[in-house]
Amino acid sequence: MLMKYRTPYRFPVTLTNKAKDKMRELSLNERSFFSLEKSFHIYIEKYPQEAGRPLSVALFFDHETNANLAAKYKECIFVLHCVVEQDRFIATNVSTRSRQTPVSSNWRRAVMLEFDLNVHNRERVSFDLLRILDEMPVAQESSMYVKKRIASWEGYLKIQERSADIPDMTSRYSGLIFNGDFSRVTIKGIELGEKEWKSLKDLSVKLKGIDQDIGKVLKANCSARTVEVELHGYIEGRARKGRLDVHPKEVVFSNFATLSQVKRLRQGFKHLENGLAVNSDLERLLFENKPPVKPVTKQAKLKFHNRLNEFQQEAVSGAMSAEDLYVIQGPPGTGKTTVISEICFQNAKAGLRTLVASQSNLAVDNALSRLLANKDIRILRVGRTESIEEEGKKFIEENVGQYWKDHTLHEVSTQFKNRQNREKEIEIELAENEREQEAVEVNLKRVKAELEAKQDAQHQFNEIKAQLDEHKKNVEVAEQERQAVEKQKEQINKSLQTLNSQIEEDDAFLLNQPDSIQIVIEQEENEHLIEQLKQSIASEELAERINEKKKTVEQIVVEHGKWSEAVKQMNGFIDKVKAIKQVDGLKWFLLEQNITRNPRMHEYMKEIERIRAEVNQLEKLKSYHDKLTRAITYVEQLLTQHSTKLNQLQQRAITNSKAYTASEIDYYLDELRNRLKETSAILPQMLMNALEGLYSRRHFIRIKAKRLKPFESYKQMAQESFHFLKQEVVEELEQNQRDNKLLFQQSMKEVEEENEKLESLQNEYQQKYGSFEPISNAKERLREIEAKRSELQKLKDQIEQANSRVEENRERRNKDTVQLEEVKQQFVQLEARLIELNELIARRQAEQESLTKWLETEPEQEHEKVLTKMASLSLKRDSLIAEKKRFPLFQSIQGKWLSLLEEAGDHDLEEIRKLYVKHANVIGTTCVASARKDFIESYPEFDVVIIDEVSKATPPELLLPMLKGKKIILVGDHHQLPPLIGNDTLEETLQELADGSDDFEGKEELNKLLKESLFERLFKNLPKSNKTMLAIQYRMHENIMETITPFYEQENERLQCGLLDSDSDRDHLLQSQLIKRENHLIWFDMPNTPSYFEERMKGGKSLYNPAELKNIADLLIQLNDATAEAKQAGRMKANELKSVGVISFYGEQVKRIDRLIEQELRLEHLTIRTGTVDRFQGMEMDVILLSMVRNHDNRQDDIGFAKDYRRLNVALSRARELLILIGSTKMFTERTKQAHARKMYQHVLDVAKKQNGLRTLEEVANG
Repeated sequence: MLMKYRTPYRFPVTLTNKAKDKMRELSLNERSFFSLEKSFHIYIEKYPQEAGRPLSVALFFDHETNANLAAKYKECIFVLHCVVEQDRFIATNVSTRSRQTPVSSNWRRAVMLEFDLNVHNRERVSFDLLRILDEMPVAQESSMYVKKRIASWEGYLKIQERSADIPDMTSRYSGLIFNGDFSRVTIKGIELGEKEWKSLKDLSVKLKGIDQDIGKVLKANCSARTVEVELHGYIEGRARKGRLDVHPKEVVFSNFATLSQVKRLRQGFKHLENGLAVNSDLERLLFENKPPVKPVTKQAKLKFHNRLNEFQQEAVSGAMSAEDLYVIQGPPGTGKTTVISEICFQNAKAGLRTLVASQSNLAVDNALSRLLANKDIRILRVGRTESIEEEGKKFIEENVGQYWKDHTLHEVSTQFKNRQNREKEIEIELAENEREQEAVEVNLKRVKAELEAKQDAQHQFNEIKAQLDEHKKNVEVAEQERQAVEKQKEQINKSLQTLNSQIEEDDAFLLNQPDSIQIVIEQEENEHLIEQLKQSIASEELAERINEKKKTVEQIVVEHGKWSEAVKQMNGFIDKVKAIKQVDGLKWFLLEQNITRNPRMHEYMKEIERIRAEVNQLEKLKSYHDKLTRAITYVEQLLTQHSTKLNQLQQRAITNSKAYTASEIDYYLDELRNRLKETSAILPQMLMNALEGLYSRRHFIRIKAKRLKPFESYKQMAQESFHFLKQEVVEELEQNQRDNKLLFQQSMKEVEEENEKLESLQNEYQQKYGSFEPISNAKERLREIEAKRSELQKLKDQIEQANSRVEENRERRNKDTVQLEEVKQQFVQLEARLIELNELIARRQAEQESLTKWLETEPEQEHEKVLTKMASLSLKRDSLIAEKKRFPLFQSIQGKWLSLLEEAGDHDLEEIRKLYVKHANVIGTTCVASARKDFIESYPEFDVVIIDEVSKATPPELLLPMLKGKKIILVGDHHQLPPLIGNDTLEETLQELADGSDDFEGKEELNKLLKESLFERLFKNLPKSNKTMLAIQYRMHENIMETITPFYEQENERLQCGLLDSDSDRDHLLQSQLIKRENHLIWFDMPNTPSYFEERMKGGKSLYNPAELKNIADLLIQLNDATAEAKQAGRMKANELKSVGVISFYGEQVKRIDRLIEQELRLEHLTIRTGTVDRFQGMEMDVILLSMVRNHDNRQDDIGFAKDYRRLNVALSRARELLILIGSTKMFTERTKQAHARKMYQHVLDVAKKQNGLRTLEEVANG
């Protein structure tokens, strides 16, 4: 995140009046302020640029590096707001920030500026500075990008904030009941209100009289007035010793821890939004589909401190070589913690500071405990002391001074004691060294002589070997020649047999065939008959052509008659059209004769229709005008006696005239007529109004009529259009007539031509076949004769071929007989040559055998050993002499060290502590604790951040340590369960949200996490150079491992067992009627019948299975008895306990198992831990009992949480030596709805059967 300052840039700046006024308000003098430093260390932030507006920036003055500025103005940070121009910067405002405000960020760039207030020289701003401004990101846009992407994580925080406003609740209680392993306690007699009971879940619990929280609320039972609490690890020890029985008996339920955690998580969001991550690409690494990791240029070559397998070595090398992000997938038991400790060691050697973080204190302490004591590693464990496990307490800040002193004192004192007798030992070792050297020199002479003798023997051996190789080569050649000759002899014999057989066959064929002269005579007769038949067929075909031509002529004559009739008919149509006098008559003719109208006809028709419409309109207007005029005359007569000024009335009507429809005018006249009839005494005003309306309507009619033409004009136009239309029709008919006449003439010509062709064919027939008598069935007889001709020709060819073949085969037989005699002589010669060569080889091999004994000796190795021994003795002698010289000095220094360490007081220990803390290079803390204020101030950044058990942490929790790392290493397993939210699984949380609210914003993100976690997405999308999988597990017996291997088949490597002898290394040592030493996987099958079905708890959603509870009780008793028997037989120590985990997919089943163990069973040879599968993730035990609970015949129901393969993976991988499943095989392998769930349980069943681990209820009962 921090950027390196470069060479100072000149910064010409002018202040606006507003900026100067602001400086005066802040009691700043312009000249003196910019003169405080020769060059200022500045962080520049770029503002969004609007179109057409210049670029603007903010300059943040760094308080840490600008010493004079910081000394004078201690309480605030100054920010100069500027507009950028080519030749200067214009400061538009000055503002301040609090001293605690971060100045450096990934959105800002660090530069050194020399402010120049004299801008009159018109020098341009440095191009390099302008380029920096151009390339840097816009802070607001970068922040918005992060805010938008990180919004998908809001759901996690909103879940925790649901109960954020719950006040502390205090109550008295009557007593405490602990479970078997003191991991939980039930508080009895709680006195709270009804609303308070509903809000208890997940709250922290504190007993008055005890300083720390004892744990978190798991369940609250209002009716029983009890609260079940999961105890913190550091409280379990006090509970075992009875130290929780305090007075007064008061308990406080508080939400402070949750509020504090949410605040830190939100702070992490804010830091990422503000660009405060140490790795400037962190947001892109987290959110982009393809994380933009820096390419690995060189693979680190390391000397490993721990013993690592090939996959662990690859993980460590890859993590050390990666620049920014590396992901390690670690299936159960594959040594993730060993890899983490090795990476810490390599980082320490390289001078790097490492943060080891995880979601839980246990995981952090487990990782740190694997780091062996080494002078290069200085571990510091940070966190609440009471939360830290025993393994990590020696590394907390208050203990590291004493730890370092004790460890160093032990090492120095051990070495000092060992050196007290060392001086005499050196003299003895030097004398012994001299004696050994003399003996080695004698031995060296002997070995050299043996080496020379072997070299002579080797020379002779090589000569004989070369001769043997030559002889064997000759044998091979001769053998190949012999085989070739033998093969040639076989081929000649085979050829002779074939030739004799063919000659016999051909002679037999020729003996039974007719004479060739007879065949020739028969062929000539057939040819003569074939010629006669062909002539007869030709005459018949010509006669058929004449008949066809006659039919054609008849058809053409008929067609000619049709065209003659068409010409006459068309003349009649033309005369008829010319005689038509009306448009309708012409229309009817066109329709009757089905004459297609051309565009001009359509145009004339439309014109005539338009004229008709306007004439009709003109007549209608004339009719209305006449009606209105008569009405006006009548009303004017009625008004004459009233002295009305009609002209004014008429003028007003014309002025106010408007448009009227025909129906409206009709209605107005009818209404006026009725009123005049009905009223005896008509008022003048009414008549005036009526007259004005009549004037107005008549005026409208006149105006409309003026737009139309006179009647005579329309008449003339109609006559012209009709004339043109008739003319167009006549022209169309005349054109058709011309076409008809043309076709008539063509048909007449065609009749003449076809008659000529017919006459020609008749003449041809008469000339060729006039006197010829046709042969009946000529075509059939021709086919028969031609077939006979083909057979005769074929027979003739066969006879000729047989004669030729016989002559040729007799010649070949004579040649093969001569060649066979030659080959036999050659074969005899080769046989003799092979015998001679083999006798020569035997003699040489005997000579070679006599040299083999010398060559079997190995004087070279002994010679090398002697030389090595001499070099070793020489080095040891030099080392002993050097040690003898240094001895007094070493003893003196170590003596002083011992004295100083033994006399070290509190002040010395405090100084040691300070130095240790200052130079600590491996820091361990939880994800959330890394956001504490004191931790941030002490450790703002790390070279490497390693986060373990990533799968158990939510993305907001992972973000907190990620913000601090230049390089981030994530270790987890996406094939195991996603994190618990509070005490609930993700499925339970989502179900609760679904029941309570449909619009919860984070629900979609949580649903996505159920399908694909952040770790899984990164592992899938990162390049191979930035990820690896640990593929060798050391936890469980290979028979147990076989149940989980399918979960990792999609990865590059298949899961393997690293135990050299699983049967020995993971022997559970137990023997009973149902459990044998060779059993490591057992499935106790429960029947899928009603008496073994699951049940639902009253008033709740969780399930339990009474039949499985009874079976578990029996199994625990059997395991306890088998452990006792193993002790008696001496296979186990008398005080040894077998660790057993009893787990289930359902919390209610676990609760009833706890009650069973605490109240009914006495298992003195076992140490038992119980829990849901989800809460057992990360734990391991010798023996695991898995209660599967689900068992029903409801077709609408399924197996619930158990269908998630990750939950099954966790359940199956907790056991080291023995895994026992209790559940219905039919329910899980047949009734389960989803195919993938049936498949994974079927695999487990198949493995159990293969290992003879399936037990039925009958076997259990009989056992």
